Amino acid sequence: MKKSLSVRPLMLALSLLLAACSGGNQSSVAPPAEPSADAKLASAIRNDPQLPLIRAKAKQLIATGSSAGSIYAEVFIRDLNTFVELAIEAQGAPIVRSQLRLFLDHQADDGNILDAIDTQNGSSYKNTVESDQESSLVQAVAKYVAITGDKAFLSEDIRGVSAMGRLENAMMFLYTQRYSSKYGLIFGGTRADWGDVQPEDSPGTILNAASHPSLSIYDNAMLTLALVDMQTLEKAAARDASAWAGRERDLRSAVRAYLWNGTQFIPHIYLEKGSPIPADFDESRVYFQGGTAVAIQAGLLLPAEVDQAFTRMIKNKIDSKSGSIGVSLYPPYPAGFFKNPHMGSEYVYQNGGDWPWFGARIIQQMIARGQVQLAYQELAPMLNRVVRDDAFYEWYTPDGIKQGSNDYRGSAGQLVKAIDMLQAWAAQH
Repeated sequence: MKKSLSVRPLMLALSLLLAACSGGNQSSVAPPAEPSADAKLASAIRNDPQLPLIRAKAKQLIATGSSAGSIYAEVFIRDLNTFVELAIEAQGAPIVRSQLRLFLDHQADDGNILDAIDTQNGSSYKNTVESDQESSLVQAVAKYVAITGDKAFLSEDIRGVSAMGRLENAMMFLYTQRYSSKYGLIFGGTRADWGDVQPEDSPGTILNAASHPSLSIYDNAMLTLALVDMQTLEKAAARDASAWAGRERDLRSAVRAYLWNGTQFIPHIYLEKGSPIPADFDESRVYFQGGTAVAIQAGLLLPAEVDQAFTRMIKNKIDSKSGSIGVSLYPPYPAGFFKNPHMGSEYVYQNGGDWPWFGARIIQQMIARGQVQLAYQELAPMLNRVVRDDAFYEWYTPDGIKQGSNDYRGSAGQLVKAIDMLQAWAAQH
């Protein structure tokens, strides 16, 4: 009897204790934590059906060849450089290797690299107003070696010179034939940002007596990336990379000193022959979106300047009434300034056209710098057009009319790179 009575007070005490701890009811249980903004964004990216759909479509396109697109018979090195990663995945490393070797095999005695080679009939082409072919090849080879681990390619004999030696010769072409010792920068013909057409004649692809050589950011940002890659390749080939490191430091300093004005890159610095720009057009207002994107990739801007650039690019998209952030430049050069009829109007082709090929590079830099929400938002119009048109068009007018090649491999390659970066970020969040 005493034992039974002693248990009851103990049970009552335990009941009171449990009630006190629980607040006497179930309503005090804390609700599950709200997912963070990053978690919500990561979930949206992971569950976006367009991303894998467009990636698969791009891979299918790249698997069919490496020409720039349906209206181009040739493989262009500036284009191949922008989808070489997907080409290795879709076509296989041996095919890509052979294409890179082909450009080295066709290298001129002075080291210059061709623009384009028709792999069907062997014809080739060199646009001399550009100064990015050599840098593009170095970057493409660096990507190939990084992905495949094929360092042996660098020592392969190509007409009596190793592949690495030919890459060195390509870079030295820029320093001997396209270098302004006054500014420490390389020059080309006057073009619309990253374009390949000068205004003085038609088609405007060859430097001649009418040309006005000038310095601009795209060529020099591409060279900066190539100088970084040259150091990596030289080390992979067990060679001294110190000379390229010195050139990289000097080039970075020259870009900041002469091309950056604190707010944007100066469109052109004209050399001895002066400017072809009409007196009533203020070229200093023109903002080169593509060259700025490559400059950001090359680390030529400070973090605050990068944020400022993204803000300006979005404003340019709005002011130009373009469908995406891929507008090549803003404001455009005046109608009739370029003699080439493909560039004769405003917002046409490289004179303010809307290019996913470069718009996707802006997106990539937004992701790389942690502005993933903004990147996802600004990528959407480009992806929506791919789905709508069932194709990777070369460029668009401000009102969304598709133009150029309908299977432009550069667009496919750069959009996939942006998609891969988004998905990699989402996988970590």
